[in-house]
Amino acid sequence: MIQMFKKGVEDEEHQSKDEIIIQTHKKINTRFSGKVEKLREAFAEVHLEIVPEMVADEQGLIHNGFLFSAASLAATSAVNERYGFAIGSIVNFLTPVRQDDVISFKAKSRQKLGRKRVVDVIGRIGDIKVFVGEFTVLIVDKHILSIKLDDINVSEYDEEDLNG
Repeated sequence: MIQMFKKGVEDEEHQSKDEIIIQTHKKINTRFSGKVEKLREAFAEVHLEIVPEMVADEQGLIHNGFLFSAASLAATSAVNERYGFAIGSIVNFLTPVRQDDVISFKAKSRQKLGRKRVVDVIGRIGDIKVFVGEFTVLIVDKHILSIKLDDINVSEYDEEDLNG
């Protein structure tokens, strides 16, 4: 994951300006999960405007769940498959955010592993990095809610592994 901070997501500006039509998460609430502003092959940029409804306490702290949702939208949009969804992530919230901040999440799909894609995401407020993450996006043939849970085998862990 460290490699993504040196190059990749941050170098994406030189890519072709040909925009692609979004294929995933078409009904997401953009007020709380951000809006896809740029979309190219294996790349997406999502902007999240921090609004008063996101405030978690009296001091104005914003709950990290909203940042995670926007980063996840950026990751799935970079993959841009109709039936793609995030199945895993490793994320770091680097600094708190406040009301009226606007966070730009840039996502780059960097690895294909069968039906899985590994996507790096960086969130910034201006020049300040506030979020970094790596998402795994799974692509399936039909909507995930129409698949029996027993038929989905995306975990590398058995329940015994969790029980020690």
